[in-house]
Amino acid sequence: MTRDAASFERLYRARRDPWDYETSPYEADKYRRCIDLLPRDRYGRGLEVGCSIGVMSALISARCGLLLGLDAAPTAVARARARGFANALFEVGEVPRDWPDGQWDLIVLSEVLYYLTPEALEATIDAVRRSLAPGGTCLVAGYLGPTDTRLTARQVEARLLDRLGAEWPGHHLRRDSDASWIAASLTRPQSPSAGR
Repeated sequence: MTRDAASFERLYRARRDPWDYETSPYEADKYRRCIDLLPRDRYGRGLEVGCSIGVMSALISARCGLLLGLDAAPTAVARARARGFANALFEVGEVPRDWPDGQWDLIVLSEVLYYLTPEALEATIDAVRRSLAPGGTCLVAGYLGPTDTRLTARQVEARLLDRLGAEWPGHHLRRDSDASWIAASLTRPQSPSAGR
């Protein structure tokens, strides 16, 4: 990561909700619009990378049979667990190193990919490619304002969508944005013959 796990942990220890996820109308609108990009009402297994304190997880878990949330900061994971979603598990982990086994019907990567190094980004995209189930959806979102990262939201979204789109030519793409964020969902074709 271009920002290490320890720095995120310090941030969550210093402030309960560092980005005002629980109280910001801006965040609530962005989350709702991101979830609206999902083409299905229900997903079996969902994976949320960078779950933070679990605010967006509430919306994601409502669409999933089971949700696994990952975050590098133990304090954030503890706060997400404390929300008590019956169908959600939250674990400490960094991608790509701690990418979980199995196939996922939904993978959410919200405001997390630009914290990776270019090499880690490529490995994470490989993990998405390997583990997104046929008919599954990958949702990516990113902040367009200034960050202390090497990569931008536009760069990581373009790289992810280019790689997955080349892998699955028959994919379905939805997009949304406003002045400060972009988001897209890419759905893998159900039929193996629709992709490579």
